[in-house]
Amino acid sequence: MGKIVAIGGGCYDDGEIKNIIEKIVSMTGKANPKAVFLPTASFDNFSETDGEITALKECGCSVGVLQLSDENLTEEYIADTILSADLIYAGGGHLAFLMNTFKKSKADVYLKQAFEKGIVLSGYSSGAMCWFERGYDDCTPDGSFIYVDCLGFLPGCNCPHYENENWHKFSVRVSEQNLSATACDNGAALIYDDGAWSTVHGNDGGEVWFFDATQNHKEMSLSDADNLAYFQRVFK
Repeated sequence: MGKIVAIGGGCYDDGEIKNIIEKIVSMTGKANPKAVFLPTASFDNFSETDGEITALKECGCSVGVLQLSDENLTEEYIADTILSADLIYAGGGHLAFLMNTFKKSKADVYLKQAFEKGIVLSGYSSGAMCWFERGYDDCTPDGSFIYVDCLGFLPGCNCPHYENENWHKFSVRVSEQNLSATACDNGAALIYDDGAWSTVHGNDGGEVWFFDATQNHKEMSLSDADNLAYFQRVFK
């Protein structure tokens, strides 16, 4: 079981994904939850005025930042920080660096424990892909797209920013690998809540898509109730 919200992308400062952030916070069941922001995918560069931090604070969270590339952090500190949170929010950026850092710091071990404990895990772009078996990201030196093995808390491969022309090529490339897959437009998110799947859409719209490997990666919009019901049955 567990709780995960994977956001495809979108803007914080114009309120496009405000309702998605509100949904993430509400899933903690607390009025003033303790949030931990992971800026790992941006090579641990962050500012206290970053959109993620501001949005979480506006929704009533206290927000701490965990910079996992800091080699002075002890494993005990990383474990305590992750497991004492009510929600974890992973930012976007370089998926391969994020995954390498999770493993090197052993944060992957404690994020798994957080998932099993029911701490809400969430994120944006690379911070959304990391929870799946695999992600599709432009994180090579020349900016080409590759598949990156991820944490595997959720099944399949995930692609963010799907409405973008470059990322939309995933609709063709998805068949290069054997996993079923999901893709989220900017302003849309896929929610896993103790075994139940749903979607949430920002103020400017956005869709979530499913590519079923058993049907030659046929593309299905999860806004369609029948498609969502089918997805619920098969994507486990």
